[in-house]
Amino acid sequence: MTSPQQRVLDALQDGMLTWDALKGVTKVNDEALGWSLGALLDLRKIWTAEHNDTRVYGIERRTGLVPRFSHPQRRITD
Repeated sequence: MTSPQQRVLDALQDGMLTWDALKGVTKVNDEALGWSLGALLDLRKIWTAEHNDTRVYGIERRTGLVPRFSHPQRRITD
């Protein structure tokens, strides 16, 4: 797992967070955060939902979930 993905998982240990909160806590830019969230969602390590008209993210606590599909690896030039 990449460093931004681990930072997202660490940030979500205490509960659900919004995009802006995740961006501030993890100190990654929008692009890196988007890639990280996409990969973690595909791996079913996190979930997303709407809470009071705001998108939030949280740690997936259910066990035995199978990844949706393999996430393409980014090239160093991306």
